[in-house]
Amino acid sequence: MSAKISVSTLISALAAYPEAEKHLDIDGCFKFIELIQLLKPTLSLYQPPGTAEYLPLARLPINILDFFKKCLNIEHESAKIIWEALCPIAWDLGVPSGDMQAFGRRYLQFFLDHGGTLGLAFYNFMPPVRTCLDPGCNSKSRTAKAAGVPYSRELAEELVLPVSVFTQDFGPIPDLSRGIIGCNTRYYANYYVSKKDSTRTYYHGPFEFIHTATHVFIEKRTLDLFTTMMLTSWTSAGNCARIYNDGLALKSLSPSLPALFSKSHVSLDVEDVWDGVSLHWLLEDAEERDEVLELVQDAPSQAKRLQPALHARNLRMAGPGQEAWSHACDLCCWIETRPNGMKTYIRSTVTDGVTIGRPTCSVHDCDVPLESVKDRYCPIHHSEDLLCVVTTCSEYAEEGHRTCKLPLHRNLEDYNAEQQKAMFQLKQRLARLRTSQPRESIPEAGDDTIGQDEEILIDKDGVCDGKPEEGNQTLRARFGRKRTHNEELCVASCGVILGRATFYGSEAPNGVRTFWKKLFPTRRSLPSVLWHDNNCRIAVMLDKEGDTYFSTSALPVDVFHFKSKHKASDEDCNKFCNPVRWPELCTPEGTWRFNSSAAEQANAWIGGYQAIVREMQADRYEFFLDEMIKRRNRNIIKDLEKKGKAPHNIPREELLRPETPELVE
Repeated sequence: MSAKISVSTLISALAAYPEAEKHLDIDGCFKFIELIQLLKPTLSLYQPPGTAEYLPLARLPINILDFFKKCLNIEHESAKIIWEALCPIAWDLGVPSGDMQAFGRRYLQFFLDHGGTLGLAFYNFMPPVRTCLDPGCNSKSRTAKAAGVPYSRELAEELVLPVSVFTQDFGPIPDLSRGIIGCNTRYYANYYVSKKDSTRTYYHGPFEFIHTATHVFIEKRTLDLFTTMMLTSWTSAGNCARIYNDGLALKSLSPSLPALFSKSHVSLDVEDVWDGVSLHWLLEDAEERDEVLELVQDAPSQAKRLQPALHARNLRMAGPGQEAWSHACDLCCWIETRPNGMKTYIRSTVTDGVTIGRPTCSVHDCDVPLESVKDRYCPIHHSEDLLCVVTTCSEYAEEGHRTCKLPLHRNLEDYNAEQQKAMFQLKQRLARLRTSQPRESIPEAGDDTIGQDEEILIDKDGVCDGKPEEGNQTLRARFGRKRTHNEELCVASCGVILGRATFYGSEAPNGVRTFWKKLFPTRRSLPSVLWHDNNCRIAVMLDKEGDTYFSTSALPVDVFHFKSKHKASDEDCNKFCNPVRWPELCTPEGTWRFNSSAAEQANAWIGGYQAIVREMQADRYEFFLDEMIKRRNRNIIKDLEKKGKAPHNIPREELLRPETPELVE
């Protein structure tokens, strides 16, 4: 029984139609009213465009009458009488989403058993518009009598597609998606497609269900669940799909699903999850920026369709793009009031790198994306793949081999082929990957690629990971794909990640300097303290080159590394980077004011994604890591608020406005 309608209200409505009680009892009338709530989207299709939402249909369509006949065991004439009696209260009833979910649990089986043959569906996805949005259509005149008067062209021609809906409450169920065709535009549930420029434009959200593929809708709550699992427990897309298929889908519905549906798209796979969460995150990003999401319509796959949008978001995230980039709180910022009343503040950040890596071009420091993650070289350097893999050889490799015809070079290739089959080789590769968890909880059949085709250096003595003792004259061959060197994170001392960048060749001092200058593009935006475990080398480089960009920032080595990793005899380190040089870094009680190990803790978190991202295409890789960082930052800031640490963002415009002359040396 609906909480919105009392028995007395229902009896009063039926009093004017005494014959209605002959056809359906009180309990049946409540079922009728609740089914009408589920059928409202379908019934609205039969209303002329522009009809007020509060006006119900005068007559029920024949397929709706047939549906009531099968579900409630009443004849057409009986359903007509009951509709006439109950339509005022049934149509005006405002039902909370929680009640709609309850209705669904009670009546979903009716739609599975009877809806398909009648062209009815439980959700029945349709465009939110009934008239053309093209200004060219709206400027035309309907008739000569109304010449010059703008009007909205009604959309009439309809496309109906069978779809699979992956819900959180019911599992996968069959449904229908309806599209409406305008003169130059096709309208669907989430977006419309312009024929003029083949652009897919999404309506302003949020959407309860997201159209992730032609025949697939995924409930937003399901995608939110996948997002939380990825963020909090490093769950891969494959394991998200498995958990949904094995744990959330209602097995009780499976026997009653239509036969045709049971042979089609009834389970999620890895790409379904990636396409779903990627589109979900892009739509949220567009909504947060009060913009509309536009994608190219003609694409070979959803992943390719999303890729330009992922790339554009990645460009916005580069440098000071993270929403928490200007974060400050009581744990990472100290405000001092000087005797003259002037207030100064010190922001503390820690920078460090973590090796997770994705496939990249084998040319040192090349950042051009690969066409395929299986490639060894980018399109610009593709010809390099034809050369012998011995590092000092410029001859072409023989067909069917990775080395040239020189016997010494071929010996290295033969040795590598032999060791590919050896157990100790596989163990060495797995150790180098330092995978914190398997990519999937249950590997797919034939999924034995862990450690294969990884970059490896071999000399005459076997596998070599470092510089040979004899110097660089030792013959060495480089097999497999190269990976990016590390992800560099700049983390506020409270744990909020301010920015990230991919380092391709090494974590050299100049790379860190470049990262800082891109992340903090004005000297106003520079934190007062930039901790880094190699600051002594960075400071020497800056001093040697006369680079004064960081002259107003302290560059200490974090406390742990200074005590355990840097020699006491290192004059440069003591001269430039001993944290004791800056009294502001210590409290009056003699403790360190800031956490200088914040980056180590962030690295431990982001390193958990290694198994997930190691085979990702570049744009998806960047997009995924930035999204996880953004969401982790939000969680940390919520915790800081609960702890009373006054988290806030310094106005960006203040940090990014051009320097005044007194700040420029």
